[in-house]
Amino acid sequence: MNTNTNKLKTTLTSLSIITASVFAMTAAHAATQNEVQVTAVDFEGLNDKLYGARYVRYLDEVSGNSGAYLINPYLQRVSSLSGGYATLDGIDVFNLGSTFYLDDTWMLAIEGAHSKFDEDFGDEDYTNIDVKVGFNLSRQWQIGAGLIYQRANYEINDGTNSYSESENETSPLVFTRYTTVGNGGTGWDLTAQYIADDVDVLSGSARYFFSPALSVQGSYSYTNAPDGFDNLKTAGVALDYWVNEQFSVSASYETDIDSDIESDVASLTASYRF
Repeated sequence: MNTNTNKLKTTLTSLSIITASVFAMTAAHAATQNEVQVTAVDFEGLNDKLYGARYVRYLDEVSGNSGAYLINPYLQRVSSLSGGYATLDGIDVFNLGSTFYLDDTWMLAIEGAHSKFDEDFGDEDYTNIDVKVGFNLSRQWQIGAGLIYQRANYEINDGTNSYSESENETSPLVFTRYTTVGNGGTGWDLTAQYIADDVDVLSGSARYFFSPALSVQGSYSYTNAPDGFDNLKTAGVALDYWVNEQFSVSASYETDIDSDIESDVASLTASYRF
């Protein structure tokens, strides 16, 4: 598994900044079916920033009169379709996703990302497809399993010789989610996931909602690298605040622990539902 591509993709699965017109909205309870997101991300050691945008279409109304605004689509079991684009130093990344709640018990989530690198001596492109099936043991607790498919294509031309190569791999995963957030909008949202591969990845997060609008998250991931490579330990924090039921701003910071690699990631995000 390409851990750098995975980190970039995970950063992109959170895209968000919005136009100035959002400040004209009212504070009345809103029932929304659309969400626009944009983001700016700074990777330590890179001169360029990542900029991206994403659109989500909810297949039913997301109500803002109860629960926690950030995770109300999950709490209310609202299915959705999404698409996004991001760019970083000549790298174009396209993203499509869907989440379907078949009833109060089952969830099917499919996320796909395609990135293209244009370089002086050739081109590279990567495709990632995640498929997850979730089962709700209760209103609070979800468990599930899935697969991650990754494919890489290389076309190299050094002016004298040219060749192409491709490789792919499929990795199984298991995940769980437990939330104590109720109609009052306060409580915990806990997640954990394990990806089995040549490079095993164990990750988890804990987010606490102080109110329907304000939450803080801590996250941690451990990558068990192959022999000859250092294991990777990553920790992160995130703050999410909703000005009202439609407009939110958030910031996050992620760093590698016990590593000499410059790989800190900081992001500033926002979203608007309408």
